[in-house]
Amino acid sequence: MPIEARYHEQVRLLVSLLPFLNDEPCFALKGGTAINLFVQPLPRLSVDIDLAYLPLEPRDEALRHCREALQRLEETFSARLPGVRAELQDNRRDELRILVRRGRSQVKVEVSPVLRGTLHPPQERDVVEVVEDNYGFAAVQVVSLPDLYGGKICAALDRQHPRDLFDVKLLLNQGSLDRSVFEGFLVYLLGHPRPLNEVINPRLKPLDDVYRQEFVGMARVDLPLQELEDVRHELLTRLGELMTDEDVRFLLSFKQGAPDWVLFPLSGVDRLPAVRWKLANIQKMKSDKHRQSLELLEQVLGRLQIGA
Repeated sequence: MPIEARYHEQVRLLVSLLPFLNDEPCFALKGGTAINLFVQPLPRLSVDIDLAYLPLEPRDEALRHCREALQRLEETFSARLPGVRAELQDNRRDELRILVRRGRSQVKVEVSPVLRGTLHPPQERDVVEVVEDNYGFAAVQVVSLPDLYGGKICAALDRQHPRDLFDVKLLLNQGSLDRSVFEGFLVYLLGHPRPLNEVINPRLKPLDDVYRQEFVGMARVDLPLQELEDVRHELLTRLGELMTDEDVRFLLSFKQGAPDWVLFPLSGVDRLPAVRWKLANIQKMKSDKHRQSLELLEQVLGRLQIGA
């Protein structure tokens, strides 16, 4: 599948921005750009920069510091890169972004300060060889693989965008959805804004239009729509295989509003703001609605394990 020329120009702009991220160590790269430019050998192009905000600061403090860091990046992009225009957009408290333009190309630099913190420390990575050969060198701080793919799996189940499903398909094909990545998925599941049962029991969306409009022309390999549609079932099957009875008991205890952290294999998850926010909302639920949602989750988890 040939890659469209307009995407090449966007990636060139994106790669030129990456080195400046090192000026702001409060950020680490995540999402499709981290996967396809730093982990996988560029199986598809990615044209947005998605950042994790690392410090576990109180919400208002994090919002202020995050905005200040993005303001500095905006000024740096405009001052240091010829022909670049950068604009900070901070009209939404839960999502801050810089729109960067050069000619007809545009790249978004996005961060959600609400979802701050990571499961594991980030690590510095170089772009993969094919990226360096075609677009130039960059080395940046990237979130850990459990963080990277844990968040990606949640995105694939929630949004069901062909780009997310493509990234997950490669993970599955390579046999890399292992226990460590699964534990990352569990953490991002706990902090997801939607109910747990809805994320792991998604209503399947039609993909035809978004496949043609937002995926075709971005991948270096030809992947038919049907294969991307099938990823959803394959992913849920693999998650069911990895889900232990102990995991089920933990998720149910979390949904009850009294998580048994002894059952969870990793420490420190209870400090993550998104997880704390989700737990606080569960604890505020009215008893009838809480009971119904708990029963739904129990049913969904049972089907997930049986389906495996």
